[in-house]
Amino acid sequence: MKAALVFLTVLALGLAIPQPRKVFHEHFNDFLDLIFDEAGHDIEHLMEHYQEFEEFNAALDYLKTKDFNNLVHEMEDLPEFKAVVDFLENDNIDITFFIDIFNSMIDQVERKRQARHQLSGRDMNAFIQDCISEFPKAKLAALFDQKVSEDEEFKSAIENLQSEKWDKVWNALWESEVFLEEVQTLKDNGIDVYWLLVEITAIFGQN
Repeated sequence: MKAALVFLTVLALGLAIPQPRKVFHEHFNDFLDLIFDEAGHDIEHLMEHYQEFEEFNAALDYLKTKDFNNLVHEMEDLPEFKAVVDFLENDNIDITFFIDIFNSMIDQVERKRQARHQLSGRDMNAFIQDCISEFPKAKLAALFDQKVSEDEEFKSAIENLQSEKWDKVWNALWESEVFLEEVQTLKDNGIDVYWLLVEITAIFGQN
């Protein structure tokens, strides 16, 4: 079940493969565990319902294609993207962790049919929005505040992600014409990076 939760995040974080680190993703697991405990059943049902829709499955199928794999490698080669990865690595944010779970989840997805719940739409972006609506926002925010207060490494990573240096690195990536073309390609295939970024923020209770 946790794979369904991680699925949302790896799309946004899992586009490069740095050397493994084992600090930040352990904190991330704590947030996933909280979401799983509070809303795992509902999110699992959402995944099952969305698998009934052609639009959602088209995005899933695209993630298994050579075209998507080639796009990932192209993105890895961008100097601006490498700068983002290097910045994250300095705070022990292990993108490899997300990639490994993502690959495993894609291989294991089964298409099931259940009684339908109220849904926002039929595609990947609507699925993300509906999952976010199930998150225990107050408890996630409380966990975030606790970690910032009690863990210096987590606090340092968050402060660095709020710094002018990060803004400069991040903005440079979004000024790359090649990267913007890749983002558009993802969008054309049903994966809107905007909603992926919103989802990451939501996992940490910060929206």
